Amino acid sequence: MKLSHLDRLSGISGISGDESAVAEAIIRKIDGYAKWERDSVGTLFVYKEGKERRYEPMLVMTHMDEVGLLISHITDDGYLRFVTVGEIDSRVLPGRQVLVGENALPGVISCKAIHQTTREEREKPIPADRLLIDIGAANREEAEKLVKIGDSAVFLSEFERLGGRRVKGKALDARTGCAILISLIRADLQYDTVFAFTTRHHTGDGESFAAYTVEPAKAVVIGGIASDDLPGGKGDCALGKGGVLPLTERRTRYDRTFSAEAISLAAEKGIALQTGCVLTDTGTGLVHHSRGGVPSVFLGLPCRYMGSPAVVADEADMEAVEALALALIEQPIE
Repeated sequence: MKLSHLDRLSGISGISGDESAVAEAIIRKIDGYAKWERDSVGTLFVYKEGKERRYEPMLVMTHMDEVGLLISHITDDGYLRFVTVGEIDSRVLPGRQVLVGENALPGVISCKAIHQTTREEREKPIPADRLLIDIGAANREEAEKLVKIGDSAVFLSEFERLGGRRVKGKALDARTGCAILISLIRADLQYDTVFAFTTRHHTGDGESFAAYTVEPAKAVVIGGIASDDLPGGKGDCALGKGGVLPLTERRTRYDRTFSAEAISLAAEKGIALQTGCVLTDTGTGLVHHSRGGVPSVFLGLPCRYMGSPAVVADEADMEAVEALALALIEQPIE
C-alpha cells in the first residue's frame, strides 16, 4: 500500500452522507484498472477482472465516511451550532480547528476560557450541544453569506509521520481501508473480485446495502478497530502487531470456516495477525445478515484515538491487512 494514497485520502472531507469527494478521489486512482459504478446512496462498486473467472462473487469492502459535524443553526452573533455525526468524544472538541462546507471555511470550536469557568464546569466535559463554531462572523447576516444549514464540518488535521512507521491524521480508521483497496485493485489478481467503498458506515447501514446488491458467496470487510494498548489497557489489540481478526461482535458470530481459513493463511504466509479481540459493535455484522446470510470476516486495522482529529496507525499493520486480504482473494471459492 502506498502511503501517498493514504496521505491524499486522509485530508479529504467526507462525513456520513457526504462522501462524494472521497469517491471521486478514489475513482481517479483506480480509473483504467477496473470498471466501476456508483449506486443511489453513493457506494462505489469496482469490478476487477482477474486471470480467471469467478462465478460466485467475492466481495471486499471498506467504508469511506468519517465522523464529523453537521451545522444545525446560526446564532444572532454569527456562531454555528452543530450536531455530531458518528461517535465523537465531546472531550476532544473544545478548541479544535475545523473546516466548514464545500469551500473548507476555517473555524474554531469555541468554549469559555478556562479562567472564566466555575469549578463545577471544569470537572465535567462540555456536551457537544453546548458548543459553537466560531468562523469569525460578526453576526447572523455575515455568517449566512458563508455557511448554510446542513453544511458539514470536519476536523483540520495534517497527515504526518510519527517516529518510525507510525502515521497520524484524521479519518485514518476509514481511509486506510480505502488505500488498501486501491492497491489491491491496481494489482494483478488471480480471480475476478468485486470491491465496494461504502457510505454511511457511521449511521449504521452502508455495508448492508452493498452486500445486498452484490449477493457475494463470501465477504471480507476491512476497517479500523480501536487499539487497547495505551497504559492501563488490556493490550488485546495493539499497534505494530498486525491486523486484527475478531471472531465475534455484538450482532454476529463471524463464519467459523472462513475465519479458520484466514487464520491458517496468515500462519502459512507469515502474516502478523491478532485474534484475541472481541468487538462490541462495528456495524460490519450487517454484512453477515444480508439476504440469506453471507460468510464473512472482518480484518481490523488497529487505530489509536478513533473518532478524534488525530488517529494514529502503524504502516506495518496496514501491510499485514493488505497481505491477508490478498491471500483470501487468491483462494478459489469452493
